[in-house]
Amino acid sequence: MAFQRVPDTARFAVVMDDSAATLFVNVLYFRRTGLWGRPELEQGATTLATAWVNDVLPFLAGGVRFLRIEARGERDQTDVSFQLVPASPPVSSRGGDSLPFQVAFCVTHLTGLTGRYNRGRTYFGPLSEADQAAGFLSIPVANAFVASLNSIRSLMSAQNWEHVVVSRYFNRVRRTEGVATPVVGYRYYDRVLDTQRRRQVGKGS
Repeated sequence: MAFQRVPDTARFAVVMDDSAATLFVNVLYFRRTGLWGRPELEQGATTLATAWVNDVLPFLAGGVRFLRIEARGERDQTDVSFQLVPASPPVSSRGGDSLPFQVAFCVTHLTGLTGRYNRGRTYFGPLSEADQAAGFLSIPVANAFVASLNSIRSLMSAQNWEHVVVSRYFNRVRRTEGVATPVVGYRYYDRVLDTQRRRQVGKGS
């Protein structure tokens, strides 16, 4: 698919694995107005990495490793990029067996606007079997994931990076350029564990 620019915006991909070959990727978009380049992108990636390791990784299944942040500008095809790779990947030590890799917990990004094109989602996983009962995630862990996104938004904002939802389509028609809408909060609608087919082994990452 042809490149679609998103003004002032950068894509940050958090890449993890299961201490083996299976990768798990979460993508967040942040907007920064004015002039910015690789130093600002590097600063954003470092801030996001620190927050993810401190606030998200401890609630994922034991053995999940934080591998890297892949950051790139979305302003044009030749925009700046940066990859942050820790010398020694941090590892979750959470107890309990891991749930199947496709099992995740969904937190919605709120923008104050209605419609599927104005909302984002983060699917957290892999998760520990010890943190669920009858297919429902425990309240403390569910709340911790919401709190982690609030922390990330606050820390990135302090570096002048605003968390946004990027809309690439409208009424099923691809936009000329992506539209970034600021995120104003986060919530989960229930604690039911979701299934992401693309995270099944052999069917996606």
